[in-house]
Amino acid sequence: MLKSVLLLGSRGGLGRAIGSRLTEDGWTVVGADLPELDLARPDVASAVARLQESHGGFDALVHAAGLYPAAPVSDGDEELFDRVLTVNARSAFAAGAQFVRRCVAAGRPGAMVFVSSGAATRARPGTAVYAASKAALDALVRAFALEHGRDRIRCNAVAPGFVDVGSQVNPVPRSYVEGVEAASERAAGPSRGDRRRRRVAAERRCVVGQRAVGAGGRRGRHRVGDFAVVAQLNRAGARRRWMPPSMR
Repeated sequence: MLKSVLLLGSRGGLGRAIGSRLTEDGWTVVGADLPELDLARPDVASAVARLQESHGGFDALVHAAGLYPAAPVSDGDEELFDRVLTVNARSAFAAGAQFVRRCVAAGRPGAMVFVSSGAATRARPGTAVYAASKAALDALVRAFALEHGRDRIRCNAVAPGFVDVGSQVNPVPRSYVEGVEAASERAAGPSRGDRRRRRVAAERRCVVGQRAVGAGGRRGRHRVGDFAVVAQLNRAGARRRWMPPSMR
């Protein structure tokens, strides 16, 4: 059973919740975040390799770090675009590629979960750059799953919806938070029981290259996000092995 995990973005709001939940479920969690690990730097793969070496490798990787600039397109510039894409997508590619290399070299299975967002397919005003970064991340997830399903390495994304984590690194205007929460509540849809049944069903499915979508907002906080991430990792012991149709 997979039980050791490298958690990138471990000091963020979602990162802390995910780490706590994984620990409760018996995982050995090694967290990495600022200032020791700067995902905006070009040496992410090397940093992950050093952590793998010092800890004897990992069974799983969770990428829960990200920048969320709430700014209109007209207020953005190329520097902002490059910085957000670097942290949200390039670092995920670098970390995932290094995780895969180690697993393949050792002949061991693995699991990767990346925290994505509904913005990848449904941008809101002020999220153009962020949405682009998450769309790129989703494409990477599908590519990892397609290329390495045969190596027994599962890769999925979790889109927990908007969660106000009160970040000092990514401060989000209160007016934006209230607007998103109000929209989420109006579109709440399914009952609490329906949502619980869906979460249980998601935990039991054995899928790869998919994005699990959840609600966000004030009442959701981190619960949906950390549950979905842990559910993805805890499926590691599922009997049925998934492989992309093109590789069967």
